[in-house]
Amino acid sequence: MKPTNRETKPVSGRQGRYSSEFRSPIQEQNSTFKSGATLNTFRAVDHHDKKTDRQRERDLRSWRRRLGYMLMIVVTISALGLILISQFSGSFTQITSNATSLSTDDASTYKKLVDDYMSKNPFERFSFARRSTNLNSYLADKAPEIESVEIVQSNLLLGKLKFTFRQPVAKWVTGGTTSYVDGNGVVFQKNFFEQPSVAISDKSGASVEGDAITSSRFLSFIGQTTAEIAKQGGGIVKRVVIPSGAIRYVEFYLESRGYPFKAQIDRDPTSQGADIVAMANYISANHINPSYVDVRIASKGYWK
Repeated sequence: MKPTNRETKPVSGRQGRYSSEFRSPIQEQNSTFKSGATLNTFRAVDHHDKKTDRQRERDLRSWRRRLGYMLMIVVTISALGLILISQFSGSFTQITSNATSLSTDDASTYKKLVDDYMSKNPFERFSFARRSTNLNSYLADKAPEIESVEIVQSNLLLGKLKFTFRQPVAKWVTGGTTSYVDGNGVVFQKNFFEQPSVAISDKSGASVEGDAITSSRFLSFIGQTTAEIAKQGGGIVKRVVIPSGAIRYVEFYLESRGYPFKAQIDRDPTSQGADIVAMANYISANHINPSYVDVRIASKGYWK
């Protein structure tokens, strides 16, 4: 048997086309080597990460928008923080008042009262949360001579106190103690102003000085009535007398008039003052010279 020479012929034509069609996707991907590329320098091309210029511009605008929102939030929080700090009074460094003289010891005492109130109500160190009415009521209870206090922001975390003290319209000396009353009828013992011209003379013989409630009632009525007479143009009260045996009425002596006006302390001071002014004007208009005028009954007046 003769040996048969078999030659390997290249696959061509239809068979070659079949062999290329049946290549796997992995083979196709691995065939993307470039000329001169090595395993160390070759990088596969990721077609999914490619972005167009329009996409990049849209992403940039979105990033800028987020950054703008963040900056706006930071600025808003910072502004709110500055506002809160500007409204906060951590301590008080300056004290002023309407008093003609206020000693350092008195100023320290009143400052301590405010600090005590703030210790009990710490949130009221912020001006927007401060209850001024409660603060003034607290101070009036501890020191009646204080009419009001105003807290003004002077610097960051610092405030200053401005006290308004009561100005007396009358005084009453009993048992070695001097009591004052202002136009609102508030009785107090410490006066920072000149002595009032209206002095109360007690000729009743009753022991009113031992009764604090009775004394305060008299003083409150006298102070409010005196202020009302001046307010309605009735003149200036020069003297107030509690007559002998009287415990419910007093006598008002007006300037340039030598006779008294008898007033009932159980009446409303406003209407009582109005009646005194009305009778004073009537007597002056009719040139009457009485020994006294009685206005203890509302809307009625008598003279003798």
